[in-house]
Amino acid sequence: MGYDSRAGEGNRPARTDLPRLQTAPEKEILRRIGKGPITFAEFMETALYWGDGGYYASSREKWGGEGDYITSIDVSPSFARLLGKQVVEMWEALGTPGDFALIEAGAGRGWLSKGVLQYLKASAPKLAGSIRIRLVDKNPRPERPPEGRVTWHRDLAEIKGPLKGVVVSNELIDSFPVHVVEQRGGLKEVFVDFRDGSFKEVLLPPSTPALEGYFKDLGITLAEGQRAEVNLRAKDWIKKAGGLLSRGFVITIDYGFPAKELFSPERNGSLLCHFRHTLNDDPYINIGLQDITSHVDFTTLVNSGKEAGLELTGFTTQKNFLLGLGLEDELHSVEKIDIESFEMVARNRAIGMLIAPGGMGDTFKVLVQHKGVDKPALKGFSFKDMSRRLF
Repeated sequence: MGYDSRAGEGNRPARTDLPRLQTAPEKEILRRIGKGPITFAEFMETALYWGDGGYYASSREKWGGEGDYITSIDVSPSFARLLGKQVVEMWEALGTPGDFALIEAGAGRGWLSKGVLQYLKASAPKLAGSIRIRLVDKNPRPERPPEGRVTWHRDLAEIKGPLKGVVVSNELIDSFPVHVVEQRGGLKEVFVDFRDGSFKEVLLPPSTPALEGYFKDLGITLAEGQRAEVNLRAKDWIKKAGGLLSRGFVITIDYGFPAKELFSPERNGSLLCHFRHTLNDDPYINIGLQDITSHVDFTTLVNSGKEAGLELTGFTTQKNFLLGLGLEDELHSVEKIDIESFEMVARNRAIGMLIAPGGMGDTFKVLVQHKGVDKPALKGFSFKDMSRRLF
């Protein structure tokens, strides 16, 4: 999770010149390694989600200026308003059902749904009156939650379906634990060991045949020496999200690429860590105190979603998506120089960050899948649909 425009720069050996913090998740990792090397997926799962000390399990501030990174909702409330506009169009495509669910997975503070609901109250009061919001987060933090019928959940499995509505995630899937593999005379998996006072990576046979099956399904073979991440959790998650719906849509907003681009020979992994608004590619430091992310494979999300009845609606960049929804209407004209005009300039500048070429606008992608409804022509893809790049 978190904004960054860099791709992974390849394998870097674990640093040994930094002080050991001995956080709770680090102690747990060392305990597990005492029984033998563990997969990187288990290492990442423990660092991010272990007990009260894992990065996402702790109460430590993660978002905004006091945290480690910013999200689109931190940049400008226009992001939530435009997403609300897209939700209205989806509701209309479903025939304006009287009981409509908005499920936000990885909700964090609940700000995105709060902004969507505020837009609906002003622009679609009928939908605002019938919507039910389910906020899903492993560590719920209901800071000023949205008004209305709202419930918090720790997992999608706590929500009873089937439902009519929308499942949305914004910068969620990039934070799922990933298996790390390398092509070395065949596919090998990266395991984590601890020797001579530091973490060491060792290559061993894959811990599960699903890793080789992942690339076989895509028809892709990594180049000799190439490293990549495999997000098996994402495949399960998209099927779970689709399974909740009888009719509706799944919106996935995250950084990543189609599989052919993500696993091209020019790339050598995409792991990145966010710590106090700095970036590094060393997951073996600041354990439990820094975010660990990897780029999303959108092709596999589409293919796996089909198993839950999800069909491809559209795929594009965040810039194209927001422009298709009328981002220009969010801009304010500045005709004179005064305090109010300076505020308008600041708002316009923040909106510009959402669509900045080479920044958030291009780095983040938007994937929409539909179920139980004929493929609609959504405004979010009216500017440019890039679905052909997925295959």
